[in-house]
Amino acid sequence: MKRRKVGIFLYDYVDILDFAGPAEVLALTVNNKAEQALTLYKKELLPTRPFEVFTLTETGTEIKTHSGIKVKPDFSINNSPELDILIIPGGPLRAVQSIAKNKKIIDWIIQYKSIEYICSVCTGAYILGETGLLDGKRATTHHLALKVLQEKYPEIRVLSDNKVVHDGNIISSGGVSSGINMALYLVEQIMGKPTAERTGKTIEFLQ
Repeated sequence: MKRRKVGIFLYDYVDILDFAGPAEVLALTVNNKAEQALTLYKKELLPTRPFEVFTLTETGTEIKTHSGIKVKPDFSINNSPELDILIIPGGPLRAVQSIAKNKKIIDWIIQYKSIEYICSVCTGAYILGETGLLDGKRATTHHLALKVLQEKYPEIRVLSDNKVVHDGNIISSGGVSSGINMALYLVEQIMGKPTAERTGKTIEFLQ
């Protein structure tokens, strides 16, 4: 099976669980039970794992999360590897609105419009909304941001009763912890339900 490169875009004031949840799910996903046992035992992740997960920011410099914890990314948007999957986490509305106004970032996201999956977590859907890639599609976001998203981007069909919404090659998810649901759904789409269930059991997360 192809090893997919997963880029998680970070920015100042991003919510930690929005990106750490999906990162852990995908990084800990393996091909079989034997590899799962080895992953829980060894310090280093197995080179055979199906997802290579890395972080990136606009400039490649350290960012400060919403909770004040600092994170140093692996790449900038200028030197990152080619992506198979792009994940855009959320944060407070002022933070995502600031990113949505950044033409360089929006254009960078648009260039990946045809990759296998583009995913948003929580208010990350607001950033995707600015790209136009959600126009005519179904999507969701944090329950407190549903109205804001719909009013700002009326071409999106915003859903309020789904944790995970899949339309075309775009997967959006609701509140902060729903990024874990989204990542497990992604695993199921790519590797099948048994693998997704095994990964969920590994992290002791019940769908």
